[in-house]
Amino acid sequence: MFDTRLLPSFIAVAQHQHFGKAAVAVHATQPGVSQHIAKLEAQLKFKLIERTKRSVALTPAGEAFYRQAKKLIATIEHMHEEGLQIATGLMGQLAVGIASSVIYSDIPDRIARFKIGNESIQLRFIVQAGNFLKELVDGGDLDVVISQLPMKDEAYHSVEIARQQMGVALPKSNPLANRQYLTLEMLRSERFIVVPREYDAQSHDTLLARMRALGATLNISAYETPSLNAIARVAVGEGIALLPLGYRSEHHDTVHMVKLRDPELGMAKLYATCRTENMRPVVERFLQAIQR
Repeated sequence: MFDTRLLPSFIAVAQHQHFGKAAVAVHATQPGVSQHIAKLEAQLKFKLIERTKRSVALTPAGEAFYRQAKKLIATIEHMHEEGLQIATGLMGQLAVGIASSVIYSDIPDRIARFKIGNESIQLRFIVQAGNFLKELVDGGDLDVVISQLPMKDEAYHSVEIARQQMGVALPKSNPLANRQYLTLEMLRSERFIVVPREYDAQSHDTLLARMRALGATLNISAYETPSLNAIARVAVGEGIALLPLGYRSEHHDTVHMVKLRDPELGMAKLYATCRTENMRPVVERFLQAIQR
């Protein structure tokens, strides 16, 4: 083996065919360059350069070694650059899970902008129900999950990144379906289809507390997730559901979406979550970008 740190001096001599000019090119002294060549030849056990008072020339072995040395230096520089980009989050692979309801927020636009400035990061996406995505991030199949479901356990790093306007999904036959907006006071006698409490205890408890504050009892007709399943239950008359207002763009024949006006439930929080042990530089870079 040989010391690769000696290669720049050799390559400079081979290119300039002059020790003085080579010394200038590598910011060294001429005796220093001569020492580097001598050390390299001693390590390789063959002569690289024929040097006389009038000329400097590569030996046949030196010519072959020069060609490979240039490739090796280029490889080393590439290794360093790639390692630096990975270490700073500028390069890598990222698997992102997006809950179906998140599609109706500005998060897809934020991700699109992130991709434009980070072409060296390979992004892979899965769109599924939030509870299913949690299983995938726990199993290591996803790096980041974006959903309405907060994960507050110590095993997760979870940050709020946006808020999303909520609406009420009602059968079109319901008299309230023609209103411009609805409040919980208007819905106090309705049956609700809700997300199971184990998936989103905060929203569940907030809804329960808000109904109690109105002197009403939360009438739960069914527990359901994902949102499209809840819409299906609304369509067959099992009750109403609080869902992202963006679902009204689906134009369901039997279900109508009305804006929910409520100080606590009118806007739903969206979270970006990853496993704490998976806070790689590329994950941190992605989280910082979509928060903006």
